[in-house]
Amino acid sequence: MVKGHFLAFLCVFIWSSLYISTKILTQSFSGFEILVMQLLIGYIFLWIISPKFCKVLSFKEEAIFAISSLFGIVFYNLFLNLSMELFAPFNISVIIATAPLFSAIISFIFGFEKFYFSFFVGFVVSMAGIVLLNFDSISKFDVYRDTLALLSSVSWGIYAVLVAKLLKFDFIFCVRKILFFGIIFLIPLFYFFDFNVSLDDVLDVRILVNLLFVGVFSSGICFVLWFSATSILGVIKTNLYVYLTPVVTALVAYFVLDDNFLTFEIFGTILVVVGLFISKILP
Repeated sequence: MVKGHFLAFLCVFIWSSLYISTKILTQSFSGFEILVMQLLIGYIFLWIISPKFCKVLSFKEEAIFAISSLFGIVFYNLFLNLSMELFAPFNISVIIATAPLFSAIISFIFGFEKFYFSFFVGFVVSMAGIVLLNFDSISKFDVYRDTLALLSSVSWGIYAVLVAKLLKFDFIFCVRKILFFGIIFLIPLFYFFDFNVSLDDVLDVRILVNLLFVGVFSSGICFVLWFSATSILGVIKTNLYVYLTPVVTALVAYFVLDDNFLTFEIFGTILVVVGLFISKILP
């Protein structure tokens, strides 16, 4: 059980840091360009550490992998990257932190996990903390930008539930197949989005380091670790760690981007953590 909590926290910590790297990359590339490169890097990395061909499964199983990829890879990352072009990573992370609510509602409705009232109490407390974390930006609401971020959050909530249906497979095999479908799904999008990436831009040290980070860790290693955490904790408890996303992002932004960390944000952080415990993140 401790291993599951550690893996879930590690994933959220790295993914939260990803928002900073993605924001840096948006200075040189579009959200679509970043997504294409990070998926290719992630897939190549997993192929190197596990060079086996993915066998063809039943139609139903392949469909679950494809739908998981559509929501967890394409929709989640594309909406996230596009919204990141328009606003600061911390503010986007606040909206993404609503993902556990969507995954829990879906799990409760379809009977994947049993309903428990303390989840929603903890959700309210954590959301109050998240509002405090984002207090100075509430007046800056933007329909297009915030809708993109919310769609990203809903997509992750759906993906998190679908993951539970794939836990019987090898985790690296799962992520590779999901990334493969993601790359296939991106092909039609080249008609709608430009892709103008030069080798000189990619080989810039600052750009290359951040690309490798989002590709190897965020689109490769973390997805594998998330599968492992979900197999131990279940969908709902694993996704509760997403509440920590704005907390970690604020801390990373403070040290990397010199963003301020204000008093009400400290109280917001405390509420988020309290909400986690109320939601029974611990057994």
